[in-house]
Amino acid sequence: MNHPPATIASLGALGPADRAPGAIVALRADAPLTWAALWQRVGTIARTHAKQAGTRVLLNAPEAAEFLIGFLGLLHAGKQVVIPANFQPAAIAHSAASCDVVLSAAEIQNTPANTSWCPTAPLPPDALIELTTSGSSGAPKAVIKRLTQLDTEVAALEAQFGATLGNAPVFATVPHFHIYGLLFRLLWPLAAGRSFDTAVSATPHALLNRLLAHGRGTVISSPAHLSRLGDLLDPAELAPRTIAIFSSGAPLLAATATELGAAMGQAPIEVYGSTETGGIAWRRQWPDADSPWQPLPGVTVTVDDAHSLLVRSPFAGDTTTATGDLAERLPNSHFRLLGRADRIVKLEGKRVALPAMETRLNTHPWIAACALVVLPGHREQLGAIAVLAPEGQRQLDTLGRRATIEDLRAHLLQHFERVTLPRRWRFPADLPYNERGKLPLDALQQLFDEAVPS
Repeated sequence: MNHPPATIASLGALGPADRAPGAIVALRADAPLTWAALWQRVGTIARTHAKQAGTRVLLNAPEAAEFLIGFLGLLHAGKQVVIPANFQPAAIAHSAASCDVVLSAAEIQNTPANTSWCPTAPLPPDALIELTTSGSSGAPKAVIKRLTQLDTEVAALEAQFGATLGNAPVFATVPHFHIYGLLFRLLWPLAAGRSFDTAVSATPHALLNRLLAHGRGTVISSPAHLSRLGDLLDPAELAPRTIAIFSSGAPLLAATATELGAAMGQAPIEVYGSTETGGIAWRRQWPDADSPWQPLPGVTVTVDDAHSLLVRSPFAGDTTTATGDLAERLPNSHFRLLGRADRIVKLEGKRVALPAMETRLNTHPWIAACALVVLPGHREQLGAIAVLAPEGQRQLDTLGRRATIEDLRAHLLQHFERVTLPRRWRFPADLPYNERGKLPLDALQQLFDEAVPS
């Protein structure tokens, strides 16, 4: 069900006079970033870069508050902001090659305050922001967003979830340089008047300590972090400190949602979308494990005769976009995802839906999480990457690899033909999620580069 947008500040129209000078924008270990300090430094960057030639400026700012200062400053300078895939040297070099200028972290940190600057006009709705996404292929790809698309998505998020979140600050286990982190960690809090924590809490204990230091808050996380939370910390410890937890980037296992829901009284709010489409829909898998996806405000979804999910959204230019996912249409515009369309493969002449096989493998009591990948070679074959549950690890230690694999293959044989079953297996401690919460194809295939005893 769609809701009208909530009253929320437009990102393009924000300025120094909109909030109290001492209002806290960002929580930092040394001193918080205030509203006045934000705009004083934005003003200096805007004036400096407005005088420089060139349009495309790479924003190299690993720290979240400095990133926001640079982001707003460049937009007010009339520049196209280019956000790298990450802040590693190779990624910066790759993006810098197509840019006119690089705005470095050092330049932002050393920017003096300009107390007299004020925007002369709102930012143009068609101001451009370029993000870099790797998706599941591992190949970098540029995606252009217009400011109006980000503005509209922020308004939709506030309409759907704002009443639940209130004015509490935002904490995160994910970085700020992909679309999920950019929106949920920085731009949505900025527009709604919530402060955000600049720290990325890499562990559950680090997250708990940040919450203890600042009170209750909203947590922006990913399946990769949430799946390990219960192993490292009693989730009940987070319950009194957490207003809501968001998860995006990949599907959240039902077992993780159930564990967190039972311990905390609420399951994570999962948000489904992509860099290209923006947010599409949301759900909570607890207490209803079969909870369907519900479109975000303003988003229209359809399913064609081939079960492909199509999206029309103001976050993606109001054009109909193929998501690449398969889905089942349900009443009230709800839907259930059936896996990637490009993950239906042919093995020995047999069609196999990899998501369906992964779902079956995940029902085995020895399996905590898994992923399947097609391995290139003279004859294509499947590789299975399986993270073992404690009982599965005990069986592996007792029975050995060969017997363990045969048991798992027998489990799959109840539903799939023998010629389609995985031929090669790996049992890592964790799936190789990247910082975006994705499982890159190359990282999965690399697990099979070295031989192990059969």
